[in-house]
Amino acid sequence: MLFNSHFFIFVFLPLSVAGYFVLNRFTRPRYAQYFLLVMNLWFYAANDLRSVPVLLASIVLNYLIGTSILSSPYRRTKTALLVCGVLCNVLALGIFKYLNFFLQNVSLVLGQSYDPIQLLLPLGISFFTFQQISYLVDARRGDAPSYSLSEYALFASFFPYVTSGPIAFHSEILPQIRDEDKRRPSAYNLSRGLTAFAFGLFKKVLIADTLGKAADWGWGNLSDLNLPAALIVIVAYTLQLYFDFAGYSDMASGIALCFNIELPINFDSPYRARSIADFWKRWHMTMTRFFTRYLYIPLGGNRHGLARTCLNTLVIFLVSGLWHGAAWTFIFWGALHGLAMVGSRLLASRTDRHLPYPLGWLITFAFVNLCWVFFRAPSFADAGTLLSRLFVGGWGALPSGLTDCFLITEFASIEQFVPMEATVFGTVICVLFLLLALAGAVFPRNMQRRLENFQPSVPLCLGSSVLLFWSILSLTGVSTFLYFTF
Repeated sequence: MLFNSHFFIFVFLPLSVAGYFVLNRFTRPRYAQYFLLVMNLWFYAANDLRSVPVLLASIVLNYLIGTSILSSPYRRTKTALLVCGVLCNVLALGIFKYLNFFLQNVSLVLGQSYDPIQLLLPLGISFFTFQQISYLVDARRGDAPSYSLSEYALFASFFPYVTSGPIAFHSEILPQIRDEDKRRPSAYNLSRGLTAFAFGLFKKVLIADTLGKAADWGWGNLSDLNLPAALIVIVAYTLQLYFDFAGYSDMASGIALCFNIELPINFDSPYRARSIADFWKRWHMTMTRFFTRYLYIPLGGNRHGLARTCLNTLVIFLVSGLWHGAAWTFIFWGALHGLAMVGSRLLASRTDRHLPYPLGWLITFAFVNLCWVFFRAPSFADAGTLLSRLFVGGWGALPSGLTDCFLITEFASIEQFVPMEATVFGTVICVLFLLLALAGAVFPRNMQRRLENFQPSVPLCLGSSVLLFWSILSLTGVSTFLYFTF
């Protein structure tokens, strides 16, 4: 089940919200929690039924280890339990996600052939594993209270974020679930939630999916790309990734608000960044926060000199690359960002000067685009082929197969009224769509920031309704979110 599906919008979400508040109103709160837990599992099972036992086993195991840590009076026992719990989580993640990658590379070093093992990749395992590791670490630090199993399971499986984040901490979610004032429906939060959901759905269905068609066509026809086409394919994927993941985060935040639950912000207009450090303060903020709190700081952070700080930074980004996928292209992507961060830190240690904003933005955006090529590429050879088209592809008209990807129904319907050749019209629409998408990613204030000072109004209500209606009408096919695979 996906957020961008008719069943979710018209059946699952209304049923979940109504059932939760009705049970909170007429029964004990724990029955409402049980109901929402069942809905969480239904949502997860609808996406991948085979993954449900893995999720449940992870929840029960981490809950038992966490409660054992909290109840033990001995520091060494607490530490031993924490180490055991973290190793179990890492082992599970390693087996399901990285075992084939590891064995394949070992076989390559040994000069042997290798047939991949058919392993299940549980949906969202990277997200719910990290959330539960954070709970275990906080329990060892004495920063986690005692929860009931139903409360903990509700936190670990909450359907707005279980498959693709954001990576929320128990300290952010469970106090809200326990808050009696949040057990009653709120017209204000419902208004905020539906507005965020409408904008997120629009980002996904009308913008990200259109850009995705162009990116997929380009990667599937690398030999047909000239310089302008290769540049468009690169930028299209850069924008697709943003609108897809940011759209998901907007929808997740909006859905949670319908339950009176605030999720942590995950995006803050990252393509506005003027430096790579600024970019990582804005992109996938909850992942950056997790690595900073539970890996970078324990490694020593910036407390042991510049050389150690640079090494810790590089380690963080290598792990981040591997977290995204079991492939050397992901690791290389992380290494590029890590080296850029190290270079930025070294430069900052020698001068206090900053580049003018336009130049800093242009360099940062160009670098991010370059890195996304390796993030998207099936192999280094394909990445090299695409990048080579920027130099040997030559100038020329855009391939019709590429421009046709941007001709959504709304644009195609007006083509007959425009006195312009079809090839020219397609090129104009392609360039115009990219420019508008780039402007939409850079200039407007981030939706989740807008929710902080949200003021309902008639124009906003009408605008959200139009976007929601338009997006629903465009749900001719259901497409998964990019981060489902990470």
